[in-house]
Amino acid sequence: MIWLLIVITLNLQTNPIQVQHGEVIDTFQSHQDCQKKHTEFFEAAKAEGQAIPPNFNLGCVVIKMQHVSYKND
Repeated sequence: MIWLLIVITLNLQTNPIQVQHGEVIDTFQSHQDCQKKHTEFFEAAKAEGQAIPPNFNLGCVVIKMQHVSYKND
C-alpha cells in the first residue's frame, strides 16, 4: 500500500460544495509516516501564527496497489 498526503481546496461559494483544487503533496510507505507529516504541517502553521482557511483540507489517503503482470504472447 502507498499513502498519499493530499491537499484539497474547496469552493465554499457553491451549493453543493465543490473541489476547487487537489494536489498530492507527498507519498509514504506507512500511515504512521503520513500522519506524522500531517501533524507537523499543522504544528508548524500554528507555531508561525498562520491561520488555516476554512476551505483548506489536508489528509492521508491509502491506495491499495496490486501487482499486475502481463504475459507477452
